[in-house]
Amino acid sequence: MTGQRLRALSLVIVMALSGACTVTEMDYSKTIGSSSASESSASRHDKKRDKNKEAAETYVQLGLGYLRRGERQRARTNLLKALEKDKRSGDAHNALALLLQVEGENDLAEKHFKKAIAYEPDLTSVRYNYASFLIRQKRYADAEKQFLMAADDVNYARRGQVFYNLGLIAKQLGKPEEAQQAWEKAIKLSPRFAAPFLELADIYFTLGDYPRAKRYLEHYEDLSKPSPRALWLAVRLEHAFGNKDGEASKALALRNLFPYSEETIAYKAWLKGREEGVSRLFPATKDSLEYKDLIKVQ
Repeated sequence: MTGQRLRALSLVIVMALSGACTVTEMDYSKTIGSSSASESSASRHDKKRDKNKEAAETYVQLGLGYLRRGERQRARTNLLKALEKDKRSGDAHNALALLLQVEGENDLAEKHFKKAIAYEPDLTSVRYNYASFLIRQKRYADAEKQFLMAADDVNYARRGQVFYNLGLIAKQLGKPEEAQQAWEKAIKLSPRFAAPFLELADIYFTLGDYPRAKRYLEHYEDLSKPSPRALWLAVRLEHAFGNKDGEASKALALRNLFPYSEETIAYKAWLKGREEGVSRLFPATKDSLEYKDLIKVQ
């Protein structure tokens, strides 16, 4: 009985192995067909996904174009279409956040900034825009984190602006040395970017290093149109150097170009204080101090 069982078991094993060989060949051939079908299906899916991404990018560009022209509803329509095509598009969420920011919907804007970063964390432009948004909310520490991550992208075209903003944040947080370093880095990266030159001119004026302050201010003036802040700094610099003609010229430009600016108000108060100080010291000699060279307070 035992011998019969052994023979029967041997027969079963042989038949199983034989069948397995046949089945293996048949399954293999089926697998080839199934694999080809899967690859074809995957290829079609990839092509559809690529087309959706391309369509989403097109809608994003249209939306941003409308947003720049102030046509918000058309911008919104195109950006929502972009998200319909690709709900994970970082550019689409970023653009929608910019639109919502313009409309004062700050909570919604932040949600879309965060979605953009979550879906595409390598989009440095999104981090830049989000950090700029956080600065406007006076959330300087949060903004600094985003700008620092943006600064790590050495290929980012606006890296100079990133360091400029890091300098502004450092200034707000009471870190003048860090601010100075950030602005100097910004100049190295973007030597045609005017803003950090003015910041450094202001720092060196405060430190009493007037020659260096004047050099930075002149660089700023070469790169930018006149601004009330720059002209007001120029007035005080020329005064520090004792250049009365230069002081009067800069003061005239400040008052004529920006008559209602805070800097013009500050200049008038400064000039009035100087006149009153002189009057107290030399009550009979005010007219002899050549104040005719300066613009009188109206």
